[in-house]
Amino acid sequence: MNTKVTYCRICEAACGMLADVEGDRVVALRPDKEHVVSRGFACAKGTRFREVHESPGRLNHPQRRGPEGLERVSWTDATREIGDKLRSIRDQHGPHAIGIYVGNPAAFSYTLPVYGMAFVQALGTRNYFSAGSLDCNNKFVVARHMLGSAGTHPVPDLDRARFALLLGTNPSVSQSSFVNAPRMVARLKAIEARGGRVVVVDPRKSETAQLVGEHVAIAPDTDAAFLLALLNVIFDEDLLDHTMAERHATGVSELRRAAARFTPEHVSAATRVSAERIRELARAFASAEGAFCHVSTGVNQGRFGNIAYAAKIALELLTGNLDRAGGALMIRGAADTAGLARLIGLDREPHWKSRIGGFSPVLGTLPTPILADEILTPGPEQIRALIVVAGNPVLSAPDGDRLSRALAKLELCVSVDLFVNDTGAHATHLLPSTDFLEREDFPLAQLQLQPTPYVQWSDAVVSPRAERRQEWRILADIARAAGLPLFGNRAADLATRAALRAGGTEALALPLLAPALGLRPKKALTAHPHGIELSHRERPGDFLARRIGTPDKRVALYPTEVWRRLDELEASLTETQQLRLISKRERLGHNSWMHDNPRLSTPEHAAHLSEADARRLGIRDGDRVRIAANGHSVELPARVNAELGPGVVAVPHGYGHVAGSSWSTAKARGGQNVNQLAAGGARAVDPLSGMAWLVGMPVEVEAVARIRTAESRAEGAE
Repeated sequence: MNTKVTYCRICEAACGMLADVEGDRVVALRPDKEHVVSRGFACAKGTRFREVHESPGRLNHPQRRGPEGLERVSWTDATREIGDKLRSIRDQHGPHAIGIYVGNPAAFSYTLPVYGMAFVQALGTRNYFSAGSLDCNNKFVVARHMLGSAGTHPVPDLDRARFALLLGTNPSVSQSSFVNAPRMVARLKAIEARGGRVVVVDPRKSETAQLVGEHVAIAPDTDAAFLLALLNVIFDEDLLDHTMAERHATGVSELRRAAARFTPEHVSAATRVSAERIRELARAFASAEGAFCHVSTGVNQGRFGNIAYAAKIALELLTGNLDRAGGALMIRGAADTAGLARLIGLDREPHWKSRIGGFSPVLGTLPTPILADEILTPGPEQIRALIVVAGNPVLSAPDGDRLSRALAKLELCVSVDLFVNDTGAHATHLLPSTDFLEREDFPLAQLQLQPTPYVQWSDAVVSPRAERRQEWRILADIARAAGLPLFGNRAADLATRAALRAGGTEALALPLLAPALGLRPKKALTAHPHGIELSHRERPGDFLARRIGTPDKRVALYPTEVWRRLDELEASLTETQQLRLISKRERLGHNSWMHDNPRLSTPEHAAHLSEADARRLGIRDGDRVRIAANGHSVELPARVNAELGPGVVAVPHGYGHVAGSSWSTAKARGGQNVNQLAAGGARAVDPLSGMAWLVGMPVEVEAVARIRTAESRAEGAE
């Protein structure tokens, strides 16, 4: 048996792992005790990933849809057919008649983000969609306006902070987002051990809140108002770091006026957090010897994610905690990923808008909630072909039923994935991709999101099974078959392909690490397989002094585009809906793609309600309930959950697998697509970030038995 060093690429924690290998078969995966950051921690999703690698439902060979259903086809034929069809559609209808969607696994591959953009530029299409508009685009647009680059984000200094304020995150289960921080709960506990405080603000007493810190039960979708109330206290009680504000910020007076509208007393009823509690938290944050505020997906997916993230950055700067040891760090990391984004065009201000809704792209991508309309709406530039890479928008986007109907109208639909997923069920061609055990990698997208900066290289643990191929190669081969140069430039295409022949993908990527590792980065990485720590390169204060990307070299606290929905936020404080929907992460399973493996999924998909709401609605534990919103409904068993306060319904997303997918175990287990309840289309999208509203939307809940009884009585009366 041979043991190989690798790391997990399911989420941003990138925990170190050891793979025990016999021949070309992975026997076991276990945590790497020598990893420079994770130090022997890896969650069950990572250590059980062998279930995905060897899943009987894996897509192992190219397939095309024929008159009798799916049939196996060679790579040569599949690539030629797809290339010919793309060229025909492009010649007849123009480049924008072709769309591409990329899912969030792209962020955990060093090749896919670059080659995905190279492929988009080869096509010449503006119809590039991603999971970002369902997850985190609010952070990208706010960072661009406030900090000068969409790829620049404050990172919590977990190991030196004395006050941690967490909103919309549950790292005990999901390891959080926009922070590459394995062992996050242990590091939060260490804050308390050194005399600090951890405050978990969440509508549910999450697994994290049960393990560490103080729980503040907030009403769903009110995080932005809560953060503005904290700023109100900072201004009102003169708790500002005036030197920091005067030297490094603009828009202070405008932000002061905005925050004045959100006094603790004004927001208390809506947030369900007392004015006294808000004031105490603001004072404690401002007076702590190092404090950070971390907001994550549960906030991003609400209506006011832009304002919430802007308020978080403002809170850290105005209290002297931005770019400070113990506060929020602005990491340089092993490579300038923000610079790379600018180089390949991801970080440039866009000069065009979408056909539907007139949206500007974020990191080059358009809002996924308009994808169905871009396919179904007749006219010039209507999408007629779609390539989906590592994504499942039928389950992750709003109103997946409508998107399914749209996909059925396409002339060409290509799915590049590990499985025939719910989106691939509509594909004309299915192309098998490798999983992370079958490819070399380093955590490129996470290099500036690390509280403890490091870099690690992993060779492939085993060779790709069957006919699985890496996504970058699949896209490059399709572009060549269509007669289109990568990056939309013949010289760039020739240079890229020559470099690939000479040294593979690493020859193009590893030079990015030369400033940190020297002229032979691969040699340094190979000599340190458990990772190389780079904390010595970090200098808190250096970002604000030298590296900020805004034109005036200051943090823009009040860009009008970011704050444009402030009136709407204030008006929302008077809303009276009794029940609001939130998501609920699970220890096993990840989004929609792990449910087919019994050891990587939970046995039941359920709707969780508070004891008070269950009593009020006459619902008992185990009753089937109907949840309705935006003209759609789902039916699930109810679980009465003491973790929830009144007015909160929690349902995990990613379920409701369709008949044509290859996930037989997941389909047999059942479940419903809760994102079907979210509104799709241009009117439901945030105008700046393109984000869908997936968390905190009002819903109606009723026992199915009561509905059926009422329907029977109505029929009898007729």
